[in-house]
Amino acid sequence: MTDIRPMQDSDAEGMHRVHTRAVSQLCAPFVSEETVNAWLFGRTPEGYLKAAEDHGETFWIASDAKQQVVGFASWREDELVSLFVDPRVCGQGVGRRLFAACEADAKKNGFEISRLKSTRNAETFYALLGFQKIETGYDLKQGQQIPYIVMTR
Repeated sequence: MTDIRPMQDSDAEGMHRVHTRAVSQLCAPFVSEETVNAWLFGRTPEGYLKAAEDHGETFWIASDAKQQVVGFASWREDELVSLFVDPRVCGQGVGRRLFAACEADAKKNGFEISRLKSTRNAETFYALLGFQKIETGYDLKQGQQIPYIVMTR
């Protein structure tokens, strides 16, 4: 059974592993190898702690029976900022449960998650949660365009 809980500082290494695996395996079919490398360039476990402390992101963690991180999500104000699931547990409801935790936490704090930037591989997942595509764009990193889809509900 997967446990959903607030992030602890000790989760940062596991979050980094999940993020790397998700981008390298789940997002990779939609972009070039150079884009994947640029996307992951410079990411560190400390980056998640900094996002929470300096940028006000609230993180939720999915962990397995061995307390290993298998997914994470974060929100800030009305935006779902991130949601990544280890490819080994995709399709098992982990992403949906992480989203539900962020949504409930946001509501408890006076916000409603109504926007996000999706990766191409996750567009259908978010559509099933009621989000609609409004535009596409990209972030530029290491000279590579990292595509995203802006979605709202």
